[in-house]
Amino acid sequence: MPGPFRWLDERLDLRGIKRALLDREVPDRLTWWHTLGSATLAAFFVLLVTGVVLATYYSPSPAHAYDSIRFIEREVRGGSMLRGMHHWAASAMVVLIIGHMIRVFAVGAYKYPREANWLLGVVLFLVVMGFSFTGYLLPWDQKAYWATQVGTSIAGTTPVIGGGLATILRGGPNLGAATLTRFYAFHVLWLPFSLLGFAFLHLVMVVRQGIAPLPKSLEDGAPARTTAPEYPGYYRSAYAATKRGGVRFWPDIIAKDAVVAAVVVALIAVLGAFAGAGLEPPADPTDSSYVPKPEWYFLPIYQLLKLFPGSMESTIAVGVPTLFLIALFALPFFDRRSRRNLLHRPAALVSLTVVLGGSGLLVGAALREVGPAVPPEVGRPLTSTERAGRALFGAQQCGSCHRIAGEGGEQGPDVTEIGLRHSVAWLHSFLEDPARFRSDTTKMPAFGPPTLTHQQVEELAQYMASLRGKAAAGVQPQYQDTFPQVKPR
Repeated sequence: MPGPFRWLDERLDLRGIKRALLDREVPDRLTWWHTLGSATLAAFFVLLVTGVVLATYYSPSPAHAYDSIRFIEREVRGGSMLRGMHHWAASAMVVLIIGHMIRVFAVGAYKYPREANWLLGVVLFLVVMGFSFTGYLLPWDQKAYWATQVGTSIAGTTPVIGGGLATILRGGPNLGAATLTRFYAFHVLWLPFSLLGFAFLHLVMVVRQGIAPLPKSLEDGAPARTTAPEYPGYYRSAYAATKRGGVRFWPDIIAKDAVVAAVVVALIAVLGAFAGAGLEPPADPTDSSYVPKPEWYFLPIYQLLKLFPGSMESTIAVGVPTLFLIALFALPFFDRRSRRNLLHRPAALVSLTVVLGGSGLLVGAALREVGPAVPPEVGRPLTSTERAGRALFGAQQCGSCHRIAGEGGEQGPDVTEIGLRHSVAWLHSFLEDPARFRSDTTKMPAFGPPTLTHQQVEELAQYMASLRGKAAAGVQPQYQDTFPQVKPR
């Protein structure tokens, strides 16, 4: 051993640490499913690295948050890919930690002696979901603002503590600058430190207790329940027998972990480069017509709420997640039978099938839902007036006659690029009374007062003037405005 390492070894016992961490024997015949925990950790480190870089350019204030995100996307070299990697790493982490928990549940690894480690895993799951929720608001676009508005409102319906909980989350009575600052602080300080601390304890317990073997190894000749006095002795003997194959953590297990971690990081990089993170128009607190749709991991509860009447929404939104968490925390104390194989636990198999199958159906139903009648425009974000016009376009069912980007009816002309042909003034005048322009051919009704107010007609006209198809905002329109002649009296 070289001099510096020998010097450190004499003081820190490096060889002892190596023996404890890398040279330890582990159960043989471990599968690739055992790598999900280290894969989750790899996704977290991608989040950590990309998040540190993004935080260098981000400004956590409503006046500058959206612009700082656009600056990252457009001006920072590799910024779009970096933000995309951060976005997809978050989704990967949710997928992997759920997969890891399912594997632990399926092989009964929450039972003796790993009850405390299961509880830590549930806490880690909550921290990961906290990451997702707090990171949601940071872009300060429409989706971020209104989804957070809904989320904090749901939290506010919690019995007894609801009002205080909503105030804590928002930093006041309403969503605003204090909310964004608070969410940013949780996202980049409180939650990362919490996750690192809990993950460290989780790993210490894994090293101390050993990796859970295949279920069959702990079932042959086992007492009926893990609470039986003779069970600890049986477990120690059975677990020692699983390590007789001479498998070591290094290099046998850690090589698998490294391969899976590399694949996860590579996949995140590819998705970040080619799929990106997306960005909607800036948040508009006055646009109450916007209907937020959460990320996929919140879709089951989002879709479930639609199956119940409005009077039960708060009960479902708070009650279902609460009961689910209670079940997760109570599981190792409730199920103390020694059977670990999922096929030998009918109730556990049915419960897992119902939860996964139900969640899959709810997610599928939410994804199949038809989006807004008017597809997102290409180009610059819409102004608040144009967004109000877009809402009117849907409310007046204009899409039943007119097509935009291939969506809509065919009774009237396609208006995908109408903003390149007509000015706001012409559109306003035409919408108020189309018969003045084309009395012999048009079947379009007049939208002037009393159908719509002049302000509403102006909003609708400004929205339609923003429709420029794939040409986007950079192309100079060539107006073809022809106003009807005013007949002399």
